[in-house]
Amino acid sequence: MRVLMSSLFFAMMLAGCQSTGHDRAELVRICADPASRLPTPGNLYYDECQALYPSSPAQLRKYYQQNAPVY
Repeated sequence: MRVLMSSLFFAMMLAGCQSTGHDRAELVRICADPASRLPTPGNLYYDECQALYPSSPAQLRKYYQQNAPVY
């Protein structure tokens, strides 16, 4: 019974993760903000925005040089 419930739960989660046209339009709006495309801690949209607007290696290098951790 527990296995069946777990399987059902994961199936529902996967179905909930499928993007609709409305969700896609909302994601485009969110990713239009350049701050949403930066690899900052806590940015929940970075991966999805990279799929829509991939950063060039030069942009990522510049961001890292400006925000590199200091040891």
